[in-house]
Parts: sequence; C-alpha cells; structure tokens
Amino acid sequence: MTTFSSVPAPSDAPLISVRGVRKSYGSLHALNNVSFNVMEGEKVFLIGPSGSGKSTMLRCLNRLEIIQAGQILVEGKDIYDSTCDICRLRQDMGMVFQSFNLFPHLNVLENLILCPVRLRGMTRAEAADLADALLRRTGLADKKYAFPDELSGGQKQRAAITRALAMKPRIMLFDEPTSALDPEMTGEVLDVMTDLARDGMTMVVVTHEMGFAREAADRILFMDQGEILEQGSPHDIFSSPQHPRLRSFLRQMSR
Repeated sequence: MTTFSSVPAPSDAPLISVRGVRKSYGSLHALNNVSFNVMEGEKVFLIGPSGSGKSTMLRCLNRLEIIQAGQILVEGKDIYDSTCDICRLRQDMGMVFQSFNLFPHLNVLENLILCPVRLRGMTRAEAADLADALLRRTGLADKKYAFPDELSGGQKQRAAITRALAMKPRIMLFDEPTSALDPEMTGEVLDVMTDLARDGMTMVVVTHEMGFAREAADRILFMDQGEILEQGSPHDIFSSPQHPRLRSFLRQMSR
C-alpha cells in the first residue's frame, strides 16, 4: 500500500519547539507567552473559542505572521533568524487552510504537480506518478482532470490536502480544514486526515471537531485569550478537564 509520506524515525528532540511566543495586533494580544513542543510523528490539536489565538499560532509556525517575542525552532533552527531559508522551511511544512486555495485555472493534476516540479526538482513524470498514487489514497482518482469549480467542497479540501502531500512534507498544519463544509463533506476530509495520522505524519491541527480531536490527537492544547490554559491527552482533556474555562468550553461544545 502506498503511504502518504516517508516519515523519519522519531527523535528524542522536539521537531517543533515554541518558546515564549508573543504576538500582538496593536493593543490586541493574540499570543501571550505561548510555549509547547511537538515531537516527530506527534499529532497536536489546538482547540478553544474563536479568537483564542489558535490560527495565529499555526500561521506563526511557518512564518506567515511575525512574532514580537520568543522563538520557534524547527529541528533546532530558529525560523525567525535572518539566516533561515523560509522557502525551504515551507517545502517541508505543508499547510491546509479553511479556504481551499486551489489554482482555479489548473485541473487537479496540474495543481498537484506544479510545486513538486518547480520546487522539489521532480520530473513531470515523477510528479504525475506521485500525484496518481496520492489521489487514489484520497479518493480523487476520478477527479484528476477536473477543475476546482467542478468539485464539491469536500473534494476541493481533499485536493488541497493532496496537493500539500505531493511536496512530501515532514509536518502538516491544518487550520480548521472542515469549517466551511457540511457534515457529509466534513466526514470525507476527516477520513483523509485520520489516514494521514495513522501513517505517522507530524501534524498540528486547529479544529472545532471535538470528536475528531478525541479520536486522532496524541495531545490537545486548549487556548483562550492567547494563552494555553491546559494541555493533556484526549482522555485528560475530555474526561477530567481541570481549568474552569475548559470545562465551560466543553459544555458549550456539547450542546
């Protein structure tokens, strides 16, 4: 069976280390002294109310936002250091957004092979073979020549995930990838992400899907007002939450 990626053996050192990160927009403190690690192969989920800093934190991980203080290390290298090759970093760190961001003038296959050929140095034939294998895994083999406006929302998001995987990243970032989808389409996307997690991909996921977080996460971070208020295993977070704000949030989400 074709796997989504070739995942290196786990290391004792964190693959990602976030240290005392602060990020403000004027007087709004989006992130306030945020620290956590992500190990190779770990699935870390960020949950919390809207405006809690989850998406901002995710965007900081591949330098789509500029932080005011702290450090973010990937494989021990400070990604905000002037010597960091941000283009190389982003080749190894796939990101899937709430919106699909597919190139509308390219069909699915061309969306998938564009970056591997231009950035990874693959031949067109190599990239097409990889795309075919990934499209079979994500259930889109029959849509390879379709254009984005011919796809359903769930198909577009699966195509966006497949495009990110075509770069053979070590890390995948997901920013509420199902927020714009109906329940049936949400299930399609979550199935692909669950398979990806089983393959051992390192993942950082912002989600409002509590059932998915309970099932797929290794560790969950609960954020509110730019801070991590509690973190733990899915069992600890959902069965015995300690912080009163987390208990209140989970009560609201269960209604």
